[in-house]
Amino acid sequence: MAPPGGGGPTTGSSSGSGSGSSSGSGSGAGGSGAGGSGSGSSSSGAGSSSGAGGKGNGGGAGSDAGVVGGGLNPDGGKADQSALPAITVHLAGDSTMSVYTAATTQEGWGQELGQYFISKVTIDDQAQPGANIDTFYAGRWKTLIANVKAGDYVMAAFGINDSGTTHGPVAPAAFQTQLGVMADEVAAKMATFIPTTSSPLQVWVGGMETNTRLQPYCDATIALGMMKGLLVDDLNSVAVAYYNMIGQTAAAALTFNGDKAHFDKQGATAIALLAAQELAHINSPLAAYLK
Repeated sequence: MAPPGGGGPTTGSSSGSGSGSSSGSGSGAGGSGAGGSGSGSSSSGAGSSSGAGGKGNGGGAGSDAGVVGGGLNPDGGKADQSALPAITVHLAGDSTMSVYTAATTQEGWGQELGQYFISKVTIDDQAQPGANIDTFYAGRWKTLIANVKAGDYVMAAFGINDSGTTHGPVAPAAFQTQLGVMADEVAAKMATFIPTTSSPLQVWVGGMETNTRLQPYCDATIALGMMKGLLVDDLNSVAVAYYNMIGQTAAAALTFNGDKAHFDKQGATAIALLAAQELAHINSPLAAYLK
C-alpha cells in the first residue's frame, strides 16, 4: 500500500448509486475525482492517494493512527489468496460513503474502498445521501439485502444524519435496535455484517478534533457488535486520531469545499484506507482479501 501521496493502478472494483448532493461553505483543498448529485457508479482501478492507518480491536476501540506502508497486513505477511472465492462487499450508509458522478469533485469513502482489495472483491455501494438508519432501511436497504449472497459482507456506517436535525434525529437506542435488525437479516443470508462507526465530523476546539455529536452513535455501534459477537470497524476512532495527528489545516484539505462532513478525492481515499486497515487490525475475515 502506498503511503500518502502515492498512486498506482488497482484491481478492486466497485459499483453503486447515489442521489443528492451536499455542499459546505469555507475553504478547503479540493481533489480531483468523481462526484455529484444523481446516480452513478465508480469504476475499478481508482488510483491510490493519501492514507493513514490505525489500530483497533474486535470491540471497536481504536488507538494511535499512523501511516502504513508496504501493505495492509500488520504482520508484513500475506496469506495465499488464490483459493479465495469471489465475494461482494455491500455498503450501507449516507453521503459520506456514497458514490458520486463526475459532475463534482465530491466523493464518499465507499467510492475509493475497492482499490484496497484484490480483484475477487466487488464493492456494491448503496449508500444514500441524506439517509439516516431508518430512512435507509425503509428504502435502499431492500435492494441491498436482496442482492446479498452467502459469503458476502455488509458494512453499515450511520450516525451523521441520525444525530442531526435536518435528516433526523434518531435516538441512539433506536439506532442500535435498527442496526441489530440489519445484522440479523444479513446473518439470515449466511453473510457477515460489519458494524462500522461513522467517519468523523470535523469540529475543532482548541486545535483538537472533537466527537461529541457522534460519540453516542459510535458507542451504540460498538455495543451492538459486542452484543451480537460481531467485529466492529471503528473507523470513527482511528479517523479522529488521524485528524489530530495531521492537524486542523491538513485535515481541512481532505474536505469537499471545507464542509465538515464530506470529502474530496484525497479525503475519501484517506478515509477508505483507514476503514480497510481497521479490518486488518480487528482480524476480520474480510481482511484476507486486502492487497
